[in-house]
Amino acid sequence: MSHFFDATTGVPLLTCPLQVGQKKTVGLFGGDFSGNDLGVFIDQSVVKIQEKKRQTNFRYFDLTGLQTGQSVLHAFAGLYDYALPIPVTVTKKMFTPQGKLTQRQAVVNEARSHVGKAHYLWGTAGNTPGLGDGAKYKPKVALMQADSFNPGDPSVLTAFTTVDGLNTCAGSSNNFPQRSALETSAYVLAGLALPIANLTPRTYKFNGLTKPIGSSGNGIVWGEVCTGKKHFDCIGFVNYCYDRNVVAGRYPFGTSIVELMTNSANYSLMEVSDPKDVLNGDIIGQYTTAAGWHHIGMVYLEGNATKVVQAADSPIGITDTEVYNPSSPGAWTKRVRMLDSML
Repeated sequence: MSHFFDATTGVPLLTCPLQVGQKKTVGLFGGDFSGNDLGVFIDQSVVKIQEKKRQTNFRYFDLTGLQTGQSVLHAFAGLYDYALPIPVTVTKKMFTPQGKLTQRQAVVNEARSHVGKAHYLWGTAGNTPGLGDGAKYKPKVALMQADSFNPGDPSVLTAFTTVDGLNTCAGSSNNFPQRSALETSAYVLAGLALPIANLTPRTYKFNGLTKPIGSSGNGIVWGEVCTGKKHFDCIGFVNYCYDRNVVAGRYPFGTSIVELMTNSANYSLMEVSDPKDVLNGDIIGQYTTAAGWHHIGMVYLEGNATKVVQAADSPIGITDTEVYNPSSPGAWTKRVRMLDSML
């Protein structure tokens, strides 16, 4: 059986909640197994349906909530359901939160205070290696790895985790000049854990695998010393920043990107679809068919521009220079906002 899917994300639909006046585009594979047109129906006293221009093998429909109520979206091939019927519930229009601007600014200020200072490390949520100063749900994940002067696998003053396999910190290596293989060899042969311009060599590993980066493509990079540095991954960064600004005990820590993006209401978050309705601290997520929901960050306002602050990647670190543009290829897929009552 085929499925209706969200035309924005490509995610198959099981339900389709709408608000009165809200429009959502859904897709469906174009015809039945004999190539005949499908009959697509819904109660149009509750939901208006309008077919958009067809694309090869696919059909797309705009659904608009007309009044509160329930209906079911069907696709028939003859007398039989071709696609899984989708319950559609239309509720009254809800207005996005617009208050607590000081608290939302505080979330952004917290996030941007770590730009160029903190490191990215998979599985972490803000702790300094060896200390329990991370977000509540992950207070002490980053640790310091024992120094190794193995020429093929060095690790000097480098943090690590064992979440989903061994992960080592690249120390924001893209931001610093890299030394040659000859210089690296001389350093490890000396066997002294002494930074050069606060940089040391390490092998960058992610989920147990060496990443093919560095001047020789063998994963060996020169990164910033991890001692005394806070470490985050993308979801840990968002959690940490909100941890310090929500009403005590109200923020549900430990949720995944998938949960925050697909079950937003369960976590006191509301989707914001109007591109002109942007507030500091709005949470944004990225989705692709291949990787699913895989990255998360926050937006902030700077003059007339809307920018992204995020824990980007271990060779990059924490950044705040990307301009938020949800319409560009590979861009941010969904934006949600914390309810005023949480801040």
